[in-house]
Amino acid sequence: MSLLINAVESISVGVEDYLMDDSRRYLSAVRNICAGILLLYKEKLYRLSPQHGEEVLIKKDIRPIYDNEGNIIFIGKGNKTVDVQEIKERFKTLKIIVEWGKFDELSQLRNEIEHYYTDKSPDVVREVVAKSFILIRDFISEYLQEDPLELLGDKCWQALLKTAEVYQGEEEACRKSFEKINWKYTALEESVHQIRCPDCHSSLIKTEDEGDYHLDTSLFCSYCGYNFVFEEVIEQCLSDGLRAKTHTAIKEGDQPPLGTCPDCYRDTYLIAEDCCTACGYKREYCECEMCGTTLSLDEQDLEGLCSGCQNGWDKAMAE
Repeated sequence: MSLLINAVESISVGVEDYLMDDSRRYLSAVRNICAGILLLYKEKLYRLSPQHGEEVLIKKDIRPIYDNEGNIIFIGKGNKTVDVQEIKERFKTLKIIVEWGKFDELSQLRNEIEHYYTDKSPDVVREVVAKSFILIRDFISEYLQEDPLELLGDKCWQALLKTAEVYQGEEEACRKSFEKINWKYTALEESVHQIRCPDCHSSLIKTEDEGDYHLDTSLFCSYCGYNFVFEEVIEQCLSDGLRAKTHTAIKEGDQPPLGTCPDCYRDTYLIAEDCCTACGYKREYCECEMCGTTLSLDEQDLEGLCSGCQNGWDKAMAE
């Protein structure tokens, strides 16, 4: 069975599970849809693989050999195929553009449903289906040169289309309600759309407040009707909104963009803004009074000294 047939069947089965409106089938729906998208990506790599390469671009193990004319060529070995990170790397060098942010969000939602929200996640599943629609449609049309309706079939295609239209309409209404709030910090403004309902985990969150944001800014879930305040979700909001930047910073050995506030002890301190978005605290000490080095959040209780100079001072005082 070809990768493309597998991809279509996975997506179709996922949509069928979703349409059954049975919470016991939600996890299956998400798994199948996400797996189907990955198979579409592998299908593209398969099509780009040279005929002599034994599906080289979808193989995890790639080895160089000599062909009959003494030229070095690459072939794929074994049964293991590329994982998500390897697909990203190969797409990048092949100039295949995918909205990886959307896919990563789908993958994160899948993990959350699987481990935390299986019993109360109908709207999260609807979100997965809606957001997958764009990835599926664009990739099939642009990179596989296929007609999505013809490839997926009318029932599957119409279900994806309808779900996306309904969800995106409500999502737009939620986004506009947030525009009435002055979020003050760019990172916070970009992250508020990551807020999820503490009860059902839906991202369809609205507010009726206006003006500057506060910890008691009222929010409500347009899916389940749960009411809550911004204070309940501010840490989750920033953590999710800055996840990609945090991952990159850690990978490259840089300082993460988010820290723990020394005053309120929430993980809400924006390093770039040098301010806590929860309590407004700013570093009292910015540079070491002895050596001039920049002081971190962890060093604010050393009264103007860095940890190195403080250790040296303690040793000198002990002698």
